Amino acid sequence: MYGKHLWHVAMLTLLLLASLAQARQTPLLAVSQEQLPNDTGSDGKTTYAAAPCKELGGTALKVVFASDDSLGVRMASVTDWQAFTTLHFTTFNPGAEALHFTLTITHSGTHGYATRIDTAFTCPPGKGEVRLPITALKNNNGSNPDLGNILRWYLANSAQQPVTVFFGDLLLEGPELPGGGAAAAHGDPARLQRIHAAKMPPITTPVLFDTEQADRIVSALEVFPPDNPWNLVVDDWAVSANSDKIIASIGANKPFRYDSDMGYILIPPGQARINLLQVTYAEESDKGPFPIPPSVPSEGWPSAYSSNQALRALTLDEVQRDVKNLGGDRHAMVVDPVNRLLYEFYQLKKTDAGWTATQASIFDLKSNKLRPDGWTSTDAAGLPIFPAVVRYDELQRGMVEHAMRVTVRRSRRAYIAPATHYASALTDSSLPRMGERLRLKKDVDITGFSPVVQAILKGLKKYGMFVADNGIDWAISVAPDPRIPDMNAEFRRLKGSDFEIVEAPR
Repeated sequence: MYGKHLWHVAMLTLLLLASLAQARQTPLLAVSQEQLPNDTGSDGKTTYAAAPCKELGGTALKVVFASDDSLGVRMASVTDWQAFTTLHFTTFNPGAEALHFTLTITHSGTHGYATRIDTAFTCPPGKGEVRLPITALKNNNGSNPDLGNILRWYLANSAQQPVTVFFGDLLLEGPELPGGGAAAAHGDPARLQRIHAAKMPPITTPVLFDTEQADRIVSALEVFPPDNPWNLVVDDWAVSANSDKIIASIGANKPFRYDSDMGYILIPPGQARINLLQVTYAEESDKGPFPIPPSVPSEGWPSAYSSNQALRALTLDEVQRDVKNLGGDRHAMVVDPVNRLLYEFYQLKKTDAGWTATQASIFDLKSNKLRPDGWTSTDAAGLPIFPAVVRYDELQRGMVEHAMRVTVRRSRRAYIAPATHYASALTDSSLPRMGERLRLKKDVDITGFSPVVQAILKGLKKYGMFVADNGIDWAISVAPDPRIPDMNAEFRRLKGSDFEIVEAPR
């Protein structure tokens, strides 16, 4: 039966490749992954949600536009449109009359109505398709817009009455990939087979990550669906035309490194829930209550503390309370493996009255749903951290089978899916965006490294890493597990020039 399933997967992959017609596609708004707009012209009047739409073949963006109102994104996820030829999306109009809309775009050169872009399009009754040529976009006064620095965009209802319409993914397309295109994005069926073959032990009490029981649990945990960006194989993706410049901006001669920082705790499905006393960034946080066990580890616990003579005497309770006033990011992660839910916290701190945090995020590990466009998470990019962490169990298996996270000191004021947020005021196109995907070059010889380091480097060749936050250049996250040996000397044998920026084939 499994072989038959793989045959179907292969056939679907070939059909998808054919349907893409070898054109490069970058989501401007991935509504099929429940990525939603974040702004309307008249707050509260226009309503929208991700909703099933059989006419468009899956999840679509259902919008009930108020009269003469608009819906859009106040911070464009893709800011450079010069590399594309077409903005393409499908629509479904459930009414009997054609609906008329205007796409409004502002850019760095916009200083009023005359220097913004307004281009009209129509949604016919039933299913429709919109293709807007990028090169035909002009400012309202006829001048050329700055298509390399798009700031925001809106879809505006031109009717003087409410209308309902469904939108599919908004995609920036083209030009065609050189050499006939690359293979469609895909995961590794063997990875999925291994996870499904593993038996997850029962979880009755919280389990810390640095234990054999935790190893058995996470080895059987499917983190996001097989087609999720974290699980896609990137060894056949095309190298970005801007790769050399971006690598140079991070530091081609700087050493590769890692932080023993991101621990986690696994909880039973019935873990008691509590409310946080304070969430500083409540407007970009998910709502509680949260299943936070008393033994939740704070960032770096325990190995980063035990290796520091001045801190090794601290208990976990003292670290949670930050009795030494160390401050810092204080990330904390709670995983519910049975329900496949992830809870992440930024600057989590225990007080006598309860827990406080700066930000709180919830991720459904069964779904490809992204955070709302423009929202942060416990990571600056709006990404989850747990799926990226290098764990002891996978080092023992011989390969990290997911994308990792990497920090850079300087990033760009832009992000690319699956990221939803940027953390910079810099607009230099040679700087990496949040969500930028990097890969260890195929010709880098890894045979001389230890087995545990090879496990990481194999993963970096196959799955790569995402730019996820501002921090030390070229640093990935490894669980602060005392069972993981010191790998610093080996890591430093690699340099930034050993990596490259890659682009997804869709």
